[in-house]
Amino acid sequence: MILLVVVILGAVSACWYCGAVVFLYRGLRTLTSGGESRNHRFSVVIAARNEAGNIGACLKSVVRQSIGSDRYEIIVVDDRSTDGTGEIVTDFQRRYPQVSLLSIEATPPGVSPKKWAVAQGAARSRHEIIVFTDADCRVGAAWLETIDRYFAPAVGLVQGITSYRCIPGMNRLFFRLQSLDFLSHGIVAAAAIGARLPINANANNFAVRRDAYVEAGGLTGRIGRVVSGDDDLLLQEIWKQGRWEIVYMVEECGSVETMPTRTVGELFHQRARWGSKTVNYHPKQVVLLSGIFMFYVLVAAMLPFCIADSRLLLPALTLLFVKYAGESLLLVPGLHLFGHQELLAALPFASLVHLPFVLAALLAGIFGKFTWKDQSFSRTIKAPVPRHADHFASEKGRNDSNLHV
Repeated sequence: MILLVVVILGAVSACWYCGAVVFLYRGLRTLTSGGESRNHRFSVVIAARNEAGNIGACLKSVVRQSIGSDRYEIIVVDDRSTDGTGEIVTDFQRRYPQVSLLSIEATPPGVSPKKWAVAQGAARSRHEIIVFTDADCRVGAAWLETIDRYFAPAVGLVQGITSYRCIPGMNRLFFRLQSLDFLSHGIVAAAAIGARLPINANANNFAVRRDAYVEAGGLTGRIGRVVSGDDDLLLQEIWKQGRWEIVYMVEECGSVETMPTRTVGELFHQRARWGSKTVNYHPKQVVLLSGIFMFYVLVAAMLPFCIADSRLLLPALTLLFVKYAGESLLLVPGLHLFGHQELLAALPFASLVHLPFVLAALLAGIFGKFTWKDQSFSRTIKAPVPRHADHFASEKGRNDSNLHV
């Protein structure tokens, strides 16, 4: 009887998983290139905490944009750095008038430090399109020019792909597995946006129209106390408004490169942080992802029971094959679309190690703690959320004792 129940549950969850994969695959197939240039002006916001080793290379790539320097500004938010990050940005300020520095000395209680930093940078932006990236990223010369082509009048948010660049000396297998996993998040994001049910995003390559940002409430308020999710939760809030289109940028010239983690431990804490925000997603997204999560749980649970009951071996292997087939259906066209088909060779092994890793990281993020920038967090900030918000009207001209321009 127990065997029959397990097999039935596995079959139901596999059907849900297959339905979700087909839904996302159809969304991936709808993605198209951007239209003509709209000549928007951009405010690039970069939050940096102890990024002295990266911020220089990041700024070098951003200041070399193909559009005129009068069409974009770069706001670097130095989030309580102690390693000279601010001094490097100050040197860029002297050479590039479009670069400015905003220094934060403290974060108010009840607000995620990253969200507070990003919100302050956005609040001091001057242009119509706010573009977010991170201090360890590098962008191409046509990055902003490419983003510009996607911002038709009805578009409120443009998301782009981000990939890893290899750190010298890093184990090649570890790099490939980590890169494949990272790109899978971007491919799912692209597919979900194409299917008109946005799920996840990436703040490395994320652009939003000012009006859409304000209407969604910015990065404080309800989502301000969630440690992670300055990308996913803002994306979903804009989608919830129902006014703006959300599109995915597919051109390679609009892609961004970032740094992978150096160790398995760092990778686990990063993925736990990403998983921690999922409980704050909107109901439709939670339902879709919960079905996939239950499928993963049943696959993982069935495998060890094969030792006690050999009759479970065939159902377990069938579920493993369904998982691999579903991943292939999305990742093969996705990796070709974004120019990383060289990672396909790692897919079979990655599919196996992905299962226990993602389950453990997700549970750790939701119920445990994780480290981020040498700080320990649980998924939400427990202190009360302050009443102030990061709307532009309330922030412009406000003298905050914790901020220095």
